[in-house]
Amino acid sequence: YMDKIACGPAAKGIIDIDKSPEENIRAVSAALNKSVNDLTVVILDRPRHEDLIVSVRKTGARSHLIGDGDVSAGIATCWEDSGIDLLIGTGGAPEGVITAAALKCLGGDFQGRLNFRNEEERERATRMGVSDLSKAYTLEEMAKGHVMFCATGVTDGPLLKGIRTL
Repeated sequence: YMDKIACGPAAKGIIDIDKSPEENIRAVSAALNKSVNDLTVVILDRPRHEDLIVSVRKTGARSHLIGDGDVSAGIATCWEDSGIDLLIGTGGAPEGVITAAALKCLGGDFQGRLNFRNEEERERATRMGVSDLSKAYTLEEMAKGHVMFCATGVTDGPLLKGIRTL
């Protein structure tokens, strides 16, 4: 798993995974010149996010809970008309890398930190060459060099239309 935070171009350089959700919400609110009450934070609807959801709601920001699709939710932060301003939460690490690549192409920002569920995952990361298991990764570290992002949809979603039969 990976702890994640993502935003669009207008808040690039403002988010900080080491800061609290409240601090990030206030910073993004200021960067977007929006009231906190007009800010929408997308979060995967999972039991692990109960405290996060409460924290976000206490700020007055809107929480948009999703069942899945944090890649498309992260991308949505880059589209002004999506209504999504910030993504926060824990989800799959591969999806975090994909989101970072997409946001690099769109001018957004992303930070992630591996979140291990057990010792086996820690050992696997070490075998893969991860030396600092608590490192916060920036978008540039996760999507180095020239990046291209391409997506296809099987089912309908906010980002893509699914397969159609004629």
